[in-house]
Parts: sequence; structure tokens; C-alpha cells
Amino acid sequence: MDYLLLIDRTHAIPTDFTPELDNVGSIQLEKNAARACRSMLKAAENSGILIKLLSGYRSREYQRELFRRSVCENIALGMTAAEANAVTARYLAAPGHSEHESGLAADFCTPSADDTEDDFGSTHEGKWLAANSPRYGFILRYPRMKEHITGIAYEPWHFRYTGLPHSLIMAQNGITLEEYLYYYFDIGCGTTYSPRFA
Repeated sequence: MDYLLLIDRTHAIPTDFTPELDNVGSIQLEKNAARACRSMLKAAENSGILIKLLSGYRSREYQRELFRRSVCENIALGMTAAEANAVTARYLAAPGHSEHESGLAADFCTPSADDTEDDFGSTHEGKWLAANSPRYGFILRYPRMKEHITGIAYEPWHFRYTGLPHSLIMAQNGITLEEYLYYYFDIGCGTTYSPRFA
């Protein structure tokens, strides 16, 4: 499993990619991401912070339906199809380009919430995750002021499993996955990465 797999608007999930999934409660994640997530949530609970795992693995079909539904809602608000697609793409990845399809992405929320929360980053739960998730192999995937790099608006609820030590290096340097791959690795072809400064 390539835990540094870049999945974004221009890098699709390989067609033969099939994650081995495991459960975290009723949510599925890739098996090592699930193991790390369970440890992370337990550590938060031991610190008196209850964090709800809202979303994990999504099938391509489910991602397609989420995207279609969002576009339709934006059209109903009076946007053209092109505008609706553009607005949707700022907050939701197109099918085949969603980290959730890899099983490596997890969305979190406060215990009482049933959906993502725009202010999650300012909650006790969001602050705990931002500070502690790198120790468990997770990064805040779409941080504030990095939209021009990630192509996605700030999402304080969306965390990505990259594994250790990568998550710690990114957190300590305040960089995104894209920046990490650019400065520390050669993307090359496919999903094979090699140290840039070997």
C-alpha cells in the first residue's frame, strides 16, 4: 500500500486500486488507517475528548452520487451547470479523484453532529486532532491558507492517513502532502516515490 498516494483533481486513483478495509465502529477505513484511527480516538477519549468518526471509505458509485446531488442542489439555487460543477469541485472531489475512495481519508465531527462542521477547527475536538493526529499517522489534509496548493477549500474535518514518519514531518514543517511530495520525493510515473535527496 502506497500511503503517500497523491489523489487530487489531476491524479486519479489507479483503476486497479483496492484497499483492504477494516471497521472503526460502523465506518470503514484502510486496515492500517483503521488501526491508527482506533488508537487515536482512544487517546482522545483518555484525554477527555470524544470525537466522532463521521465518514471514511466511499465507493466510486457513492462518490458519484454525492457529487451529482451537490451539483443539482447548486443548480436549484440558480447556478448554471458549469457554475454548479465549479462550486461543487471546491468542496467535493469528483468520482475517481476522492481520497475517500482509497480508504485513507476520514472525516470527523463533534459527538452531537450528523454532518461536517465548518467551525470544527475551533472546537476542542478539532483542536485536539490538529495537534495530535500526526502522532498517529494522520494529517489535516486541506489546511487554511493552502487552498492554492491543494485545490480544495479549508476542511478542518478532513484528515488523511499517510503513516509515520511522513505525517510528523509534514506537521513539523507546516506543509501539505503536495509540498511534501514535491520537496522530499519525486512523483515520477504511477505511484512509485523515491527520495529526492538520497
